[in-house]
Amino acid sequence: MNQFSIIFLSLLIHLSSVCQQTLDWKFQHPVSKKWIPFGTHGSVQESLIKTGQLPDPFAGTNELKFGWIEDHDWEFKSEFKLSVADLSHEYIDLELPNVDTYAKVYINGHLLGETNNCYVIYRFDIRKWAKTGVNKLKLVFLSPINYQIPRIKNAGLTLPAPNDLGKIAVAPYCRKPQYQFGWDWSLRMTTIGMWKPASVIAYSSNRTVGKGVYTATLAEDFALMELQWMLRNNTNDTLIWESKLFGSNEVIAENGILKRLDRMENPHLWWPRGQGEQFIYTDEWKLKTKNGIVIDSLTQRFGVRRTELINVADQWGTSYIIRVNGRDMFCKGANFIPPDIFPARVTDASLRKTVETMHASNFNMVRVWGGGYYQPDAFYDACDELGIMVWQDFMFACAMYPGTDEFTATVKQELDQQIPRLATHPSVVLFNGNNEVDVAWKNWGFQDKYFITPEQSAKIEQYYDHIFKKLIPEAVKQWTNIPYVHTSPLSNWGKDEYFKHGSMHYWGVWHGKDPIEDFGRKTGRFNSEYGFQSFPEYATLLTFSDTSQWQLLSEVMKHHQKSYVGNGMIEKHANILYGKTTDFKRFIYYSQLTQSTAVSMAVSGHRTNMPVCSGTIYWQMNDCWPAPTWSSIDYFGNWKALQYTVRDDYADVAVLAKIDTLGKEKFFLVSDQQHAFACKINAVLYDLNGNQLDEFQCDQAVMGIKVNELFQLELAPYKNRNYLIRFTWNDATANQNERQFTHLPEKRVVTTADKVSRKLIEINPLTKTAVIEVTNTDFLGKCWITSCKNGVRFDSNFMDLLPGTHRFMITYETLPVESDFELIWL
Repeated sequence: MNQFSIIFLSLLIHLSSVCQQTLDWKFQHPVSKKWIPFGTHGSVQESLIKTGQLPDPFAGTNELKFGWIEDHDWEFKSEFKLSVADLSHEYIDLELPNVDTYAKVYINGHLLGETNNCYVIYRFDIRKWAKTGVNKLKLVFLSPINYQIPRIKNAGLTLPAPNDLGKIAVAPYCRKPQYQFGWDWSLRMTTIGMWKPASVIAYSSNRTVGKGVYTATLAEDFALMELQWMLRNNTNDTLIWESKLFGSNEVIAENGILKRLDRMENPHLWWPRGQGEQFIYTDEWKLKTKNGIVIDSLTQRFGVRRTELINVADQWGTSYIIRVNGRDMFCKGANFIPPDIFPARVTDASLRKTVETMHASNFNMVRVWGGGYYQPDAFYDACDELGIMVWQDFMFACAMYPGTDEFTATVKQELDQQIPRLATHPSVVLFNGNNEVDVAWKNWGFQDKYFITPEQSAKIEQYYDHIFKKLIPEAVKQWTNIPYVHTSPLSNWGKDEYFKHGSMHYWGVWHGKDPIEDFGRKTGRFNSEYGFQSFPEYATLLTFSDTSQWQLLSEVMKHHQKSYVGNGMIEKHANILYGKTTDFKRFIYYSQLTQSTAVSMAVSGHRTNMPVCSGTIYWQMNDCWPAPTWSSIDYFGNWKALQYTVRDDYADVAVLAKIDTLGKEKFFLVSDQQHAFACKINAVLYDLNGNQLDEFQCDQAVMGIKVNELFQLELAPYKNRNYLIRFTWNDATANQNERQFTHLPEKRVVTTADKVSRKLIEINPLTKTAVIEVTNTDFLGKCWITSCKNGVRFDSNFMDLLPGTHRFMITYETLPVESDFELIWL
């Protein structure tokens, strides 16, 4: 190789190389003026906790000790070194992902710019002001409250924000998670910091800042795929785009964005869970200049699928059907909220585990709710792989938003970064503009509560139309053909007629005066919110309270209950279902059973109303802190009674108990499988002593969506007797399923503790598994096995146990002993 070739090769390597440094930070306490270690990412609040200057905000009423933080400015500093070789690169970027939220950014004393949206990745070219050796960075985080006060004063109107608990409601003006300003299931904690590490990146030529793929056309034997590549620096050059799957093309960039349309013959399709294979393609991309200089290379995963929203008038009202690859889906799942008040604490592994729980619980959809934040790719990757459809809200919830040029400009920047990233994932099947903004404006009395004049109302409505009916849908169309709807719900729960049209958030039991049976009687066309609260596991309660505080009126319990009707509403319905109790631990138990019963009533009502109803998404799956909430899984991952019940209710082929009137169950076989199969159903009836009373059998041909009532005539003679009925049946893959229910019209004596024993056996420290063996000589209703340690998982729980010996498989994190476990039953 001659000297010229060596020089040329070195130049090519230099032009295509990228050097990156992750930054470590300190910040100055605004009162003590001391500098405090921050690390690479996190929040001021987390750092003050780590250094012992503030306590755990979840414990007791400690949340109240954090409020002052949001009223101060906070200065951060960092240093990094650059070599002569680093400075020889054409570009050096300071990249700041998820800056939370308002910061002035300096390098070596020079102001680079400002940040104002935590959903945007900010990139500053620092090449001009960087130097060899040590470079100094400074970020001055401004108080989100003080930052917005001038804008509020200049607005000329009040934007309603009922969930913002501060003295000045700034939430609508802030592009940061709305739940951090306070919610009826969340503490107030307006974090300041960076959710992800910041970095300095030196490179030449250009680099990738975004990529995407979506299915532009899906025909019977081919698909047209649009590939997208976004570059950091604007260019209109013609570049060479090499693809392992689609070959090499010359593509003309437009302001740094490249798009190409490629045809796939007879592609493998991506299907939601239970409908087919979740096929994911892996492609290798390389981008070159026409001179052969490699700009960047990457691996791109994608799925081929077409999604539609069928929201049209029909014989029942107005439909709301998610259609994937031409097939109508019945959607089953839950609303997903941010899994921590501190976003930086959430790991990719924990997100994957959450999606795996959805899959194991027979979900095929999750709604990413609009008062939180867009999830990292790890969440959507897991949904892609496990077939969980994603209903994706944009981050607006329960407030009215400004339509100023400043606000809409930062929202547009947010959309152009988030939409192509999200749309690449085949699991994302629907974009929704906001949560409850439209229904709130029309039904929550904002105009009177906030003294809004007719002229101001007209302006607020113009803001709404501009953001949710123009700005966002136009941005969606720029990047993808995923369907978009401007809000959820499209209808309201106040009148029976409303249940016939579009999406529904049913809160008539919790926020209204409807009886609990209306969960099963009032079914919308697509039920995207409904729910009931419960208290978490005893082990979770112990993380923020001690047993002396275990009473509903203690300061700690009142502080953790953020719903204005919370404890009273739980108590009201628990008293009806299970009777009054003064024992707090039993009240916790009753709360979980009541929640499970309420949501199960709803799910059974929705699924037995197919195809009029096409979806059931309960509120909510998870928690952002330990507290009584609507979650089915608490902050530490402990399953409440509801999660066990919904796992059975959501089975692809399930036996459900539909309850229109308490004590009068009707049993149904439901299926949302597309393929026909022969189903054999067997039901055995027992008295509570375990004696067999009767047995019934039937055969059914199940074809597509199916709802059939089971053994109505056979069960009629037993309607006034206590019994347990155990169903067994096969699904489309010949797997055998089992489920049992009780019918208890007669009064009975609750089994005493001397009739029950438990053993912890078969402990395996290697696999961290064990067995709880329960032996009972009398019937146990809804037997809850609870542990004083977090991290224990049961294969089943809250079971009705006929006399005998019963085995429950557990997994654990710390080695348990028998005394860790407690049984409670009806």
